[in-house]
Amino acid sequence: MHTINIKLDNPPADVAVANLQQEIELCSLAKIDVIKVIHGYGSHGKGGLIKTEITKLLKTLKAKKKIVDFIPGEHFSQSLKYYKKLVEVYPEIILDSDLYPPNFGLTLVILKLGGFGNI
Repeated sequence: MHTINIKLDNPPADVAVANLQQEIELCSLAKIDVIKVIHGYGSHGKGGLIKTEITKLLKTLKAKKKIVDFIPGEHFSQSLKYYKKLVEVYPEIILDSDLYPPNFGLTLVILKLGGFGNI
């Protein structure tokens, strides 16, 4: 699993979105299956503009089949349909303190099923 921090240096939302889109393309070429995107959740806990805008981008990319799916950190749990396969392929997820408790400031992006086989 590859990690990118698009909130580093506090870019404007449009720059963060462009950076994420570029990273997704590079990771696809590098045959990376999953990206952990650290985007933050806004300084007042209401949900930041970067999170809102990357969610729009990811929905569009999913609809265009450029990514398989994305999982907002707040929805990451053992009941998730991808959870078992994610843990099988990336056992370090169990120890990833960014994911527990559910984290509103990150999103997992599944680029391809690769190591996931049939889910």
